[in-house]
Amino acid sequence: MLTIKYHDSSSESVIQYPSAAAFVANQRLEVPDLEDYYRVIKADVDGQSIDLGVDATILGLYKKLSQK
Repeated sequence: MLTIKYHDSSSESVIQYPSAAAFVANQRLEVPDLEDYYRVIKADVDGQSIDLGVDATILGLYKKLSQK
């Protein structure tokens, strides 16, 4: 399970995906669930935190998970 806590332009929200692959596939859609520029506050896969470094955005998370 991938859990993402993010901040859009107005508030903090949480979204979950059954897997990292499901998130990557969704971001490839013409209209994905999340905008690339949303700031990621915290992301984890099965309880393991994902370190995004300086690119703590949805796009940064997508790039990180696409490499695996």
